[in-house]
Amino acid sequence: MSPSFDLQLGRESFAPGDAVTGTVLVTEEGDSRALEIALRFHEKSPDYEEVPLNRAQALHTGPLETGHSFDFSLELPPDALPGYKSAHGELYWELDVKSDEAGRDTHERRRIEVVAAAEPTTEPDLFGGDFGGAES
Repeated sequence: MSPSFDLQLGRESFAPGDAVTGTVLVTEEGDSRALEIALRFHEKSPDYEEVPLNRAQALHTGPLETGHSFDFSLELPPDALPGYKSAHGELYWELDVKSDEAGRDTHERRRIEVVAAAEPTTEPDLFGGDFGGAES
């Protein structure tokens, strides 16, 4: 019997360098040899797919029981690109919970949003001495 999972995140949107944290909750027990979670960056077009970044974390070894929960934390690179989609392809980040099983493995996948770091929204105070140059 294959297990089922609920992937719980504190938020859905992350900036480069953030830790993607959450919990994997086992909602249905199953015969698993090992459980892991991976953070992956995908480059995809109609005739091409590449996963140039794959960071994995082992969560558990052995059979899974309903109610088990496993916390995880995977860090985005400081230069992580934001997601992008066009008519010709897309870039996206995904979490993949994988149960290693005899035969076909069970996966629970979820895309996450990575946004570019926000720029400051305040204008420099020219009258407060912030002239943009070196201090004297």
